[in-house]
Amino acid sequence: MSSDSAISIDSRKNPLVSALDRVRTYLLERQSPNGGFCFYRGYYVEEPNLSDTWHAIAVLTELLGVVLPEKSSHASFIIGQPVEPQPLALYYRVRALLALEVGDPESAEVASAVMALQTHFPDIATHASLSAALQRIKCTVWLKRRFGLPMAVDDLARTLLQGEHDDGGYGTPANLLDTEAAIAVLMLCGHAASSRTGDFVNRMAVPGFGFRLTAGSLSPNLETVCAGMRSFCRLGLSVPHAQDAVAFMLSCQTGNGGFARAAGALPDITLTYLALTTLARQMAPRLLRDMVPPRSDA
Repeated sequence: MSSDSAISIDSRKNPLVSALDRVRTYLLERQSPNGGFCFYRGYYVEEPNLSDTWHAIAVLTELLGVVLPEKSSHASFIIGQPVEPQPLALYYRVRALLALEVGDPESAEVASAVMALQTHFPDIATHASLSAALQRIKCTVWLKRRFGLPMAVDDLARTLLQGEHDDGGYGTPANLLDTEAAIAVLMLCGHAASSRTGDFVNRMAVPGFGFRLTAGSLSPNLETVCAGMRSFCRLGLSVPHAQDAVAFMLSCQTGNGGFARAAGALPDITLTYLALTTLARQMAPRLLRDMVPPRSDA
């Protein structure tokens, strides 16, 4: 496979066109009749949730350009969920309603819940996995800014920068998932990652499938490859082995159109969102949307 840093749209056009078409079908089939989305819905199971709903709406409306005729039912489902000071649920609620261009009648209650959010930083030096905690922090920072609430982002960024390994990277051991999450938080706080971060991410790039998780790992998966590509894009650097990385990502798409962690694994909506948003970062969302074929039932 080629290790060129730039993705040739022409050379990848046919597989991507098919992949995007199948993603659209996969997500539309996971709409619940009364609103919301659920990746495991079936004849006897109907449990839509905020996470699947936000991730599906984001891909369909913002990346694939789908106009959802069920927009009002999805909005009603989202608005009907309880408002609690939980960063992920609040983030999914606010982002999904923004994507649907629907106002929130509970906006005052949502603002109060956002005001109550706190950032709980784990011990960066010893915590086994930082990405989940950093995801909550990222959502908290985004929400505070969205509602114009004060937050000590400089202190937050300083703590994060001090927790990086001397030779670059975050996590125990240093890994791409935690490092990409740290880069995202730093950028949201208005701070740049250190040069050591770029050096670490570059060391994780490998030909054949794109990226490895740690210096000692060789088994690739979708999350690792996406973390590598997103890290390079966030740092403003060209992605090495980009063709290989995209080819590996497409190999993780299952027969029903959803993306899984690896070929042969079970897909879900969150992983499908991860794959599509990573492709959009590399190619530009507009180019991705232009490749989506017209719906046959439109």
